[in-house]
Amino acid sequence: MMIAALVLALSQAIAPGAAAIIDDATGRLLAGEGLPPGYLLQLEALPPDQRLLVLVHLRRSGLLQDPARPVDWVTAPAVPGRAPPDPAVPATPTAPQGAP
Repeated sequence: MMIAALVLALSQAIAPGAAAIIDDATGRLLAGEGLPPGYLLQLEALPPDQRLLVLVHLRRSGLLQDPARPVDWVTAPAVPGRAPPDPAVPATPTAPQGAP
């Protein structure tokens, strides 16, 4: 019985990426702010089980007021590299096409 409880607890552990999104959302809620514009891209980078945990947290906290997302989107595999760019990192300028 103790092993089953341990396995259940480990299977419901929150991944660092999901924990970071939840912490950010909680901080924004306490500061009276809303979700950032690219939060859906952050969620798409999470595995489906973690995405669902974050969605439940956002709904229960009142931050997620958008219409419900399709089940296919919630259960879709993670899309690596879909997180929005970090605003603290300046974008590197690109040379115009045709420039040597």
